[in-house]
Amino acid sequence: MLIATFQLDHEAVALEQAFKQIPELQIETERIAAHSTEWTMPCLWMSGAEPTSIQDAFKNDPSIETIVGQTAFGDEIHYSIEWSDDVEERINSYINKGGTILRASVESEGWKLRIRFVNRDQFDAFRSNLSEQGFSYSLLELTEPDKPRIGGIDLTPRQHEVLVAAWEHGYYEIPREISSNELAEKLGISHQALSELLRRGINKLIKSQLTTPTQRPSNQHAQ
Repeated sequence: MLIATFQLDHEAVALEQAFKQIPELQIETERIAAHSTEWTMPCLWMSGAEPTSIQDAFKNDPSIETIVGQTAFGDEIHYSIEWSDDVEERINSYINKGGTILRASVESEGWKLRIRFVNRDQFDAFRSNLSEQGFSYSLLELTEPDKPRIGGIDLTPRQHEVLVAAWEHGYYEIPREISSNELAEKLGISHQALSELLRRGINKLIKSQLTTPTQRPSNQHAQ
């Protein structure tokens, strides 16, 4: 099993027009399910804008078919909506690759989807589907909760994979045989995610193999 967090452009999911109209809008989903029939009328929590502005933006957004209901709770507004057929088909194409959407949120930078995949093939199929549709994405996080950490060094499987890939592709050679951007592209992750994985992995290697407990700063947190 793999659990991945992706960042997608608005056009890859929905609400592109709404965020053009209200860039400061912030949305958290209350219920996301694996099967598309349960995606039909999701519950969304809105903040960052006045109710009338949100209502107007939603009415102008072609990705929303119907506003089923809305209720204000302090600074937040709870909406139930029905997506357009285009959005339904798009979500169908993602979910049919075997993923289960665990959490979704959206703001000005785009959507963040946390998705569970049964295996690597489903994960790869989901990414291929995005590429085939012409949607860009960033892989923010990838974990394998059903696998133990690597050896006594406490590397996560993903840190181990990225460190080995960097070594295999000559990232640590002098001069380097591959740039960090090229390596990130090969691994299908963002440059930021690559940097974080390399930094955290190297930190653990140094801590485990090159230092003693008395050398380690008392305020050093586990990475």
